[in-house]
Amino acid sequence: MGLRVTVRDPEDGQRYRFTSDSLHSYQRARALFSKEPETIGWLRKNLRPSDVFLDIGANVGTFSIFAARHLSQAGHVYACEPHLPTTIQLLKNISLNGVEDRVSVISLAASGRDGFSPFHYKRWRPGASGSQLAVPGGPSLTRHVGSELKSSMRVDSMIAQGVIRSPDLIKIDTDGIEIQIVAGMKDLLSGQGRPRSVLVEVQQGELQTQRDFMRACGYSLVERHLIGRGKRAFELGRPSEKLTLNAVFEPVH
Repeated sequence: MGLRVTVRDPEDGQRYRFTSDSLHSYQRARALFSKEPETIGWLRKNLRPSDVFLDIGANVGTFSIFAARHLSQAGHVYACEPHLPTTIQLLKNISLNGVEDRVSVISLAASGRDGFSPFHYKRWRPGASGSQLAVPGGPSLTRHVGSELKSSMRVDSMIAQGVIRSPDLIKIDTDGIEIQIVAGMKDLLSGQGRPRSVLVEVQQGELQTQRDFMRACGYSLVERHLIGRGKRAFELGRPSEKLTLNAVFEPVH
């Protein structure tokens, strides 16, 4: 496909450039400011120029690149994306926007354990969602187009081994293993210099489990953002606890 897309920030006029090798990646690029406006708002509100931002499930890089353009040379973005065709698209987009010096791509899977696990591809196309690392307690893909043994690592291990700097903000969107990933950063969340804000996609029926874990680490739920079809379902009377949503947690002071 190889289609170039330019998106303009309605607030400050900055332009963001993306290359799209599939319809999925084209749609993600075009919807940078409309698909999840609350996530953009969260970044605008919380991101400081010298921050470290960890983007788990970076996909084609929309949020990573937006964040990088608002950082100084002291700040940094770590974009974690295990889907190989999407990672290639991510790397191209980082280069197009001239932020190679502020974004490091990590093409492994964040998880609740260190090691190797099967990674099942739901679709090959760049920007596609739904592929999954097969871990205990996580969702299982009954149908997939291919699999590989993927290296996975806890965020705590990434920090301890010097792979990444300790993040100030974290976004997690992995279509199903968010609870395991958050469990793999318990030392970070409970220790000194913990993140100021963590945005986690919460799957249907998992809000209380995620909330209890974060509370044990000293965090409280401060915002809920309905996403996708969940907004319409909520309008029709379905409680937010039973919908997929983005939850923002911040330390209790």
